[in-house]
Amino acid sequence: MTKPEIIRQAKHYFGKDRQPIKELVLSYEFKGKNYKQWKKEISNIVSNPNEVKFNLFEDVILWIKDNQADQIDWNWIGDLSWTIEILLNQGIDKGFDWDKKLALKCSGTARIMTLFVSDVIPCYTYDCYYMTYSKKENYYEFGPIQKLTKEEKNVLNKIKTYLEIKGLEYVDKTFTEKKFKELYSDTNSDGNATLFDVLFTDTNNYITEIKRFCDKDIVEKNGQKLRWTEYYNKNGTLKERIESRWTTSGDYLKVVLDNKGQISAIEVTRKKIGHKKYQNFKLDIKQEFEKQNKKKNSS
Repeated sequence: MTKPEIIRQAKHYFGKDRQPIKELVLSYEFKGKNYKQWKKEISNIVSNPNEVKFNLFEDVILWIKDNQADQIDWNWIGDLSWTIEILLNQGIDKGFDWDKKLALKCSGTARIMTLFVSDVIPCYTYDCYYMTYSKKENYYEFGPIQKLTKEEKNVLNKIKTYLEIKGLEYVDKTFTEKKFKELYSDTNSDGNATLFDVLFTDTNNYITEIKRFCDKDIVEKNGQKLRWTEYYNKNGTLKERIESRWTTSGDYLKVVLDNKGQISAIEVTRKKIGHKKYQNFKLDIKQEFEKQNKKKNSS
């Protein structure tokens, strides 16, 4: 299938008119046959542990099974795609929870290939990332795999050959990131969704940067709860750190720090102020500085 044809079909099925996607979904038989087929075929291709998931919302499936399709909001149905996780680490015989248990079994870092396969248009893409978990230091880290090992390349090549035999067209990151005003998804109700949003999922994407965050709340001496998240570029250089605190009185404080450790933004949510509850206040330091500087220069 050519790329122009993929775009044409995407606009047909994922346009503002939801009738084409409605007719398609209502033609499905949810008996687990396709899941079993994917699971069997992937396991026959590679011995690596894998997890297969269909991304349509569970309540949508149940309503269709119970002949209650009139309950469905056709602008909020989930994704008509398959997500297939394949563990790349050698010597691991199962995926455990595909979370911290798996990472610990992989000596702290699990290396994973994610296949995104459209169930509407015969195409697929993939992403390779790592997941690190440290129980001792209380953090997760997710980031892109920069270079595959020889064994991992072998797994990828087997999967690509298998998918091509099934008639699926590979689409790369550049192509899937294209936006079209005629494309709509659950989280893009006004259009201008990407091809990735509609073909695969609008709640996930390629992992292109490193994200590290604490696993559990850190209770400070004053009783406040702290959580932090750090973002790095793919070379490991810190871009931003976000610290979130919840006070014992129920207020929320979010502090954003730049790569130099300087505060760049602040957000406060007061549980109660006057007679009002949960009032939110935001301050962007750079914007405020430029605003004050502009006002000062004009006076």
